[in-house]
Amino acid sequence: MTERRALRRYRAEVAVEFAPLEAKMTGRTWDVSLGGIFVRSSWMPATGDKLFITLQFDDGRQLMLQGQVVRTFHPSALLRNLLPTGFALSLKSGESYRKFVESVAASSDTET
Repeated sequence: MTERRALRRYRAEVAVEFAPLEAKMTGRTWDVSLGGIFVRSSWMPATGDKLFITLQFDDGRQLMLQGQVVRTFHPSALLRNLLPTGFALSLKSGESYRKFVESVAASSDTET
């Protein structure tokens, strides 16, 4: 399968909160890039949905982002232990998000 991503992705696990409906939902990041983020979640938004998400860092910092869902992913039963269920969010990243991704890239020795 040919890789179509233009930007490198780096593994990062950060708690995520988002509120697509009346209730607050939670998930965790799987990987991040300068152009987007993959969120592990059992709740699936529709492709095209616009979401506000908040990254919740272990030290108490938060980073609020806005993006658009570009795909959802449900792995087959055979792959569930290897790949997460979740959705990809395209982001219009600001300076704070860029610095976060760069710090993940600097401390990571593997890309996804």
